[in-house]
Amino acid sequence: MLKCSPAGSSLAVYRVPWCVTGVLSNLRTCGGHVPAGTIMQSYAVSKLLLGVSMSALLMACHASRPLVGGPTVAIQPLPAHEARQLQQARRNILGLDAKDKDVRILAFGDSITEGWVNTAWVKTPWTPIVQQKLQQRLAGWNVELVNGGIGSAGVLDLLNEAFKRQLQDAKSAGKPFHYIIFEAGINDILMQHRNTPEIFDRMKELWSLANADGSTVVVIPPLPTDAQGEREEERETLVGKMKSYIEQQRSAGNKGLFLLDLEKYYDYYALSPRRRRQIFDDGVHLTETGYKMLADLVYDGLIKAMEL
Repeated sequence: MLKCSPAGSSLAVYRVPWCVTGVLSNLRTCGGHVPAGTIMQSYAVSKLLLGVSMSALLMACHASRPLVGGPTVAIQPLPAHEARQLQQARRNILGLDAKDKDVRILAFGDSITEGWVNTAWVKTPWTPIVQQKLQQRLAGWNVELVNGGIGSAGVLDLLNEAFKRQLQDAKSAGKPFHYIIFEAGINDILMQHRNTPEIFDRMKELWSLANADGSTVVVIPPLPTDAQGEREEERETLVGKMKSYIEQQRSAGNKGLFLLDLEKYYDYYALSPRRRRQIFDDGVHLTETGYKMLADLVYDGLIKAMEL
C-alpha cells in the first residue's frame, strides 16, 4: 500500500535501483533519486518497458531509505503469497526488447484468421488493421504482426505442425513472438467431426509450447456459426472447456494465457437477419465488415492483454 504525503507538503525521496529509474519516462532524475510521489505516474511506463509490476516497484522502494527530510512514504511489505506470485509467470514480455523496441505478434488460426470471404473468393485479413492501430498506440516501437492463418485446417491436422514450425522458426531467428493470437478449432468440429476432448488436449499442448518460449497466448474461442444440433453442441462444449481452463490457469498465477471471448458479437442466431447479412458471409466465414469488426475487437483485447 502506498501512502503519499498531503498535497503541498514535502515528499520523501527514495534511492530507486537503476533498473527502474532507467525507464521512468520524461522524469528528471539525478543520481538515481526519484520523488516517491512520481511512482504512480511512472508505473505504466516502467511496466511497458521492463515488465516492472507495481508490487515489484514498491518492493524496490521499500528496500531503500529516505534521503531527505519530510513526511515518510509508508510502503507495507507484500504478503507471502503475493511475493510468491511475483516469481511465477506474471511478467510483461515486452521488456525482452526494451532496447530495440520491437513487438512481435503472431496471428494464428484458420480461414477466419486468413480473412477468407467465401462467396467473393478473396481474402480480407484483419491483421493489417490491428498492426496499424498498435503502431499508432506504441509510437516509437516497431510492431510486427504475422498472419499465420491456414484455411480449412484444424489443430488436429495442419495447424498442429504449422504452429510448431512458426515457434521454431521464430526461436531459431532469435526473435520469439511476444504475443500469439490463437483462433482455431471450428474446422476440427465442422469439417472433421472430431470430439471436444482430443481438440482441447491438442490446444493445451500448443499453448504450453508457446508459453515455454515466453509468448503470451491470446485465445479466441471458436466463433458461432449457422450450424445447429450436434456440431453446435460440440462447439459450445469446447468453448466452455477453453474458458474454464484459462480462468483456472490465470487464477493459479499463469498470465501466459489470456481469454478474448467474442461470442456475443458473432452469436449467429441471436443476431437480426439484417445484422447477420452484414457480418456473416456464408454462415461460417465473415464479410469484409465482419472482419473489420473483428480487427477492432482483437485490438481492444490485445491492449488489455498488454495492460497498456
